[in-house]
Amino acid sequence: MTSISRYRNLLLFSGATIVLMLAFFWPEPKKPGELQKYYSIAPQQLRAIEYSGTMQLAEKKIVDAAYTINREDNPLKQKESLYRIEVRSLSTQDPTLAARVAELKNLKNFYGGALMRTIVQDWAAIDYYYILPHEPARDAEYGISGCTNKLSLTFKATKKEFCIGNATQGDTRRYILDREKDRLLIAPDFTVRRLSNNIFAQREQALHPYGDAGNIIDLRIEAPLINNYPLLYQKTNGVLRLRMLVKDDEKGKMNVWHVDKILSIKPSHAAELANIFNALRVNATFASDATAREVPLAEVIKKGGFLPDITPALSGGIYLKRTDEQDFLLTGFAFYQPGVKAPNTIPFQLDRQNVRPLDSLVMSHFNAGYLTADVYPRLAGVLVKIETDLLEAQKKGAQEKIEREKKEAAQVQERPR
Repeated sequence: MTSISRYRNLLLFSGATIVLMLAFFWPEPKKPGELQKYYSIAPQQLRAIEYSGTMQLAEKKIVDAAYTINREDNPLKQKESLYRIEVRSLSTQDPTLAARVAELKNLKNFYGGALMRTIVQDWAAIDYYYILPHEPARDAEYGISGCTNKLSLTFKATKKEFCIGNATQGDTRRYILDREKDRLLIAPDFTVRRLSNNIFAQREQALHPYGDAGNIIDLRIEAPLINNYPLLYQKTNGVLRLRMLVKDDEKGKMNVWHVDKILSIKPSHAAELANIFNALRVNATFASDATAREVPLAEVIKKGGFLPDITPALSGGIYLKRTDEQDFLLTGFAFYQPGVKAPNTIPFQLDRQNVRPLDSLVMSHFNAGYLTADVYPRLAGVLVKIETDLLEAQKKGAQEKIEREKKEAAQVQERPR
């Protein structure tokens, strides 16, 4: 007791300081009407989002849709999940939309782009402004009668179900019923709007959904494109393998691209060529399903309605090199020269797609459609640089041969007779 009495003032002062610091830094409780979390679960735990209800297909054009956003593991990047959209049903009572809906019914599976991660984050940790008692007598007023717009969230360890109701307060907020807890939330409208907007517009535009991970690119350049580069054709017969290696530099490790078995092609030009294919984005995409990587590229092209006599300007595949396993195919692709058009039977996934005369057609396992008009000239420009590399190497080799022959002739003359 003596020691406690001795340090009583110090203990009281320390305790008061701790209480004061906690009071200073303790977050102020949220007030009703302020945005706050209803629950918060790690996005990686959300395995699937199922939505069924109305969907805005175009401006002021509404259809009935049911789809699921499925989470898949990315075999190349564990921290970056893939999200595959499965369209379960699509229908309309609007006769002006009948033909359009019939076209889009061909598109049942595709991978989502960056916005999919935003949607997942929205529903892994949903926000709300108010929680109201559920009054079933007012369900029609809230727009949740019959739960015509239904949302189900499947997490790793639990499942949540909601009824999506009407918008309120100038379309900035939305009524949402938590069916399990029988609570009515007033939540931000944008979390629902992202689900009820045109889901087809969320398609990944890159040639594959795995991200910028390819370190091997196989190319087969066909006539008439290869005819413009006689030395390249002579050296490779139009078949190239671009490979990325990690090399040590004064500033550290760096990625260097090169063409297998042809040292005379500059690494910078090999990198330019590889970067074109790693960055290709389809700006006008067809309403066609993503195809499994195991399906031969010829089958992908055939599915697009092309005849065998329509030869792509360039075809190939993007791979990830695995040290102790077989190379992982990210996607195969066929790239056509400007002027080649797809059969009219292939509809676009979005209305009013503008395809210009010099846009290039591309087909891959995950995406098919048109690339912007500047891609083909960029590709041709890099091939010109590669042809120049080969020409310079040829000239250098010829000059070295002349000098070597002169040296050998001089040595012969200097020999005693």
